[in-house]
Amino acid sequence: MMTNPARTTRLRRRPAKCFALAFTGAALFLTACSDEGPVSGPGTITATLVGPNGSEGAAVVSLLGDGIGSVSGVGNTSVHARSGDSSLRVILIDQTGGTLSFEVAVPDTTQPPAVVIHEVAGPDDALRPSVDGYTLEFAR
Repeated sequence: MMTNPARTTRLRRRPAKCFALAFTGAALFLTACSDEGPVSGPGTITATLVGPNGSEGAAVVSLLGDGIGSVSGVGNTSVHARSGDSSLRVILIDQTGGTLSFEVAVPDTTQPPAVVIHEVAGPDDALRPSVDGYTLEFAR
């Protein structure tokens, strides 16, 4: 009985190809599962006022914590800020009414500052009767 040399060579290569394919698949799987999450450290985070009324015209908020740095408006939001002892009071204004967002420098982007929302006004400049239901959402 004669064996075909080409067929013998193919059979010998298959285990090597299977091993290489399995190794590559395992490496990709382990790489995909090695998400360490966000790394702590100084940087900038974006804060957005979220509330029950949709578009807003203005808001006054305080950020509480040590090391809070500069702020700047995002989109149509103008920002005015004054720092105090371990706090930063921020006035947010959108002349046309919309989403109030700003960027803030913080000492650790994984730990957003504590927030106090003092007042919110609608696009018509009328103060909202309550700040219940309003929050600042932070994103990295």
